[in-house]
Amino acid sequence: MALAGGLPPAVIQSRSRLREGRLKLRAQHDGGSPGLQVCIRLTDLVDSVILDLFQAAAEETNLNDLDGKFALVAHGGYGRCDVAPYSDVDLMLLHAPSGAAEAVQLARHMSQWIVDAGCQLGFSLRTARQAWKLAWSDPVVFSSLAESRLLTGSIELFSHYMRGLRQGAKRRSKKLIRAVQQARREERRKFGETVFLLEPNIKRSRGGLRDIQLVRWIGFAQYGECDLEKLAQLGHLSQEDHIALRRGFQYLLRLRNQMHFEAGKSQDQLDRALQMRLAQWSGFEGADGLLPVEQFMQKYFEHTSEIRYSSAHFAKSAKWQSPIAHSIEHSVGIPVQRDYRVGWRNVWATKSGLARLKRDPAAVLELMSISSRFDKPIEHQTWREIRFAMRTRQISEIDQVTIERFWELMSSSGNLADQLRRLHELRVLEQIVPAMTHARCLLQFNQYHKYTVDAHSIRAVECVTDLENDGSLLGIIYRGLKNKAILHLALLIHDLGKGFPEDHSEVGRRIAEQTADRLRLSAQDKETLMFLVHQHLLLAHTAFRYDLSNNEAAVKFAAVVGSSERLQLLLLLTYADLASVGPDVVNQWKVDLLLQLYYQTDSHFRDDKPGEGFHGEIAARRRAILQAVPAASDHAWWEAQIEALPIGYLMRTPVSLALKEVANLKQLDHQPSLAWGRYIEAQQAVEYTIATRQSGRPIGTFHRITGALSSQGMQIIAADIHTQPGEIAWDRFLVEDKEFDGAPPPTRIDSVCGHINASLDPKHLAPPSFPKIWTNSSSRASEDLETQLTQVRFDNGTSDSHTIITLFAYDRMGLLYSVSRVLFEMQLILQYAKISTHLDQVVDVFYVTDMSGKKIVESTRLYMIRQRLLQAARVPQP
Repeated sequence: MALAGGLPPAVIQSRSRLREGRLKLRAQHDGGSPGLQVCIRLTDLVDSVILDLFQAAAEETNLNDLDGKFALVAHGGYGRCDVAPYSDVDLMLLHAPSGAAEAVQLARHMSQWIVDAGCQLGFSLRTARQAWKLAWSDPVVFSSLAESRLLTGSIELFSHYMRGLRQGAKRRSKKLIRAVQQARREERRKFGETVFLLEPNIKRSRGGLRDIQLVRWIGFAQYGECDLEKLAQLGHLSQEDHIALRRGFQYLLRLRNQMHFEAGKSQDQLDRALQMRLAQWSGFEGADGLLPVEQFMQKYFEHTSEIRYSSAHFAKSAKWQSPIAHSIEHSVGIPVQRDYRVGWRNVWATKSGLARLKRDPAAVLELMSISSRFDKPIEHQTWREIRFAMRTRQISEIDQVTIERFWELMSSSGNLADQLRRLHELRVLEQIVPAMTHARCLLQFNQYHKYTVDAHSIRAVECVTDLENDGSLLGIIYRGLKNKAILHLALLIHDLGKGFPEDHSEVGRRIAEQTADRLRLSAQDKETLMFLVHQHLLLAHTAFRYDLSNNEAAVKFAAVVGSSERLQLLLLLTYADLASVGPDVVNQWKVDLLLQLYYQTDSHFRDDKPGEGFHGEIAARRRAILQAVPAASDHAWWEAQIEALPIGYLMRTPVSLALKEVANLKQLDHQPSLAWGRYIEAQQAVEYTIATRQSGRPIGTFHRITGALSSQGMQIIAADIHTQPGEIAWDRFLVEDKEFDGAPPPTRIDSVCGHINASLDPKHLAPPSFPKIWTNSSSRASEDLETQLTQVRFDNGTSDSHTIITLFAYDRMGLLYSVSRVLFEMQLILQYAKISTHLDQVVDVFYVTDMSGKKIVESTRLYMIRQRLLQAARVPQP
């Protein structure tokens, strides 16, 4: 009975017991109790609360005599007793067909009271037949019901339900296994397909708790058993896989309990801020070149990679459950290379071959070559024994046979990345390239890289080999390479210098030298490898940070590169490095800048006659635009404007568009400013172009434009400014319009252009206001981290006439406005700017002079500029 105006006593008592019970469990957890032990005790606590409320509801509805009509069933995580502190409680009230009316009454009171007591409830009311029907049609329902556990009620009814569920699942095992695996694949695509995603979901990302649960669900469908211990005892789950899954399960449960207790709610996403707190909680203190959080995540990835491997093997082996089929395959396997056999499903080693595989990396490379040639996977037992042997094998010198086989592999393009992943998983790759040992599961704690060092390096190889079938210039260059192996090796090791106190390019140079000596490369190949690894950032830094229009940067870059062959290799390496960082890091704007620098530099290595080669192509494009000019036009004006167009603009802009945009400049004779925009489908972004006469525009135009764009919710991806004849400032901004998914309507582009023109009105004095973009608390906490310090650098050596200011900072709405406003307030004349965004980090480059047109060299002035810029980058301007 409910209290007057309140909840029933049973609910109030249950709420209090849950609150006090969680506090006691938190104390036990803080005292070091294993994760599973805390989960089981929490399950016992919830069980007692649920049973009391069930009994109270039965009394309230006068159903004291349940008479075998009902069974209260826990399922999902609650059913398997690994419920986390704030996880959902999944319950099903199973009832006989004759008890439907009573079940509805009972469920109404019980479900409401459970929620009132403080549980996040998932509740269903079903007969056994209804439950079976839903399980066969929905893999999510099946996977949850496979974890069913009787709390109270009719044992007979529950046994009938479980018997039907188990038998029906075994009859439909193939269909159900396909369905749960497909559901898991879809979940991984959403929460992280790779183990090495840097902000993983501990439950749903690959290698997380869900992969352990997948083993249970497949076990239930195939063998009628979901308990890992019993699956191992029955011989369906290998002892090695069982140990790996059990160890990872205990680790992840304790980690997840800490996440829930700390948040005071369900929390499964390991964002950067949480990773730092968990690293401290775990007791990591850091080491030379490694942050505590990087040590913590390295351990996390070691566990999840083992879970992924063991789960994937079990899922695969479940398809071939017949021991007879396995025996027949081994009896009729075709002998290959004396020590190996090829069956209709797998490749495996004989007893003597297995002994050789355990001690000789060359034998492993030979087996992998056979596996690739016959398109058959290596049998799990063979794989496991190689892996175990290599984990304990000391790294030593490698023989010529191993070198030749590895070099043959590195020279291929087909499935090279997959082969390297398999070698890495087998721990064979580090026997050949020892520096891979340090990079294994090594976190790069920033938001630029999305993968661990080893995963990123192999993905980089994959990105460049994908160019084999690419029709672009990059694909043409790649297919034309005579020595692809050097490029592939450089990509594999280019970031292995990370995680040390010294600059990773310098460490990488030494690793490249050691690797070249180990593989006995020729002197020329060794020099090329060392150059590519040492200078792997050079092309991107030059293209994205310097003014390429005056050719100074290209000349200095060419002097470092030294040859057309190296330039091609460096271009491909740079592209693959960027493309493998994470999704959407490479866009056409960046590719155009890389190609512009490539063309300009390549012209220095070719003996072209005047009017030929790259410069001839640029001259031809200028002529094509000039020839399209209407006959009655001011020819001298057009010729001067076209001659001043930047090289990058000429390379990527069709003649018709260039003609139209240059013609727009004529309108400046009658109005102070122009703004127009166009959506670029290939980049999923809008390019806004603004033209003004410098003599008539207000000082500080650049920051006014950036303020106008940001105030309209635009995320500035890139920006480029230059000056045309007649003191015409021509600024171009590439932006993402956060209010639209895809192309914004023409009215939106017109509206933004109107705001830009209004901001350039000298009478417009009010600062812009920026829209607040909703983010969750964990995202805001991640934004506040200063693991990558904001930096301001000055360069007075590259340009003869300008001081180059480079700003490195985390991006935020209005950042470019704040920074460019400081330049205006510090009385700096902005002559050129190049803005580049990499995920949530920006690199802004400004070519500036003082008011008299001279460089800024006085140390006090430079110090004041740096301090103001740092302040602007960290704190939003009012």
